[in-house]
Amino acid sequence: MILTEHRRCNNEIIEYCNNLAYKGMLKPMKGKAKEGQPFPPMLLMHVEGNSSVVNKERTNIHEAQFIATWLAETKQKIESHYLSDIENLVGVITPFKAQKRLLIWQLKQVGFDVVRMKIGTVHALQGAEKEIVLFSTVYGDGDVSTMFFDKGNKPNILNVAVSRAKESFIVFGNERIFNEEAKTPSGLLRSYLQISSEECVL
Repeated sequence: MILTEHRRCNNEIIEYCNNLAYKGMLKPMKGKAKEGQPFPPMLLMHVEGNSSVVNKERTNIHEAQFIATWLAETKQKIESHYLSDIENLVGVITPFKAQKRLLIWQLKQVGFDVVRMKIGTVHALQGAEKEIVLFSTVYGDGDVSTMFFDKGNKPNILNVAVSRAKESFIVFGNERIFNEEAKTPSGLLRSYLQISSEECVL
């Protein structure tokens, strides 16, 4: 039996999950994003760069650095809107353990209390929820055919990742890994993402 009424995420967020994994059975009940919230409900921040694999562990230093810098720059905006500490409001997730460690290091360097902040792999944050979720994809040019969250066209990874966000799900990654024409979880996600005018080239 499935609980069809969904009240955690803005309608624009859960609609992706509804189409990806639930065949339209969910009934979004929270409503659309409110005017004036800091970021759109589904956003893509393009980060130019490629992933690296060392000892079978995949990371992307460009994304980790950009996420830390971006979050430091938007901290005041987020806290003033939600009237709470950013560590209570933002979660940072990624498919890879090595990238999680890199994100923790980078966020710590710019002053965040990483002990209080939810930072982890997608599976580790299953059941968690935050107003804003940042997703570090890690992949870059040349990685498309190997992307873990598209393997076997199974929806699990991106379904869990997206549905952790209550108001905004923000993807940090190379725009070119997302092919809207592909019948894959990431291809469907691309059709929901608004592309930010900001760009990171490192």
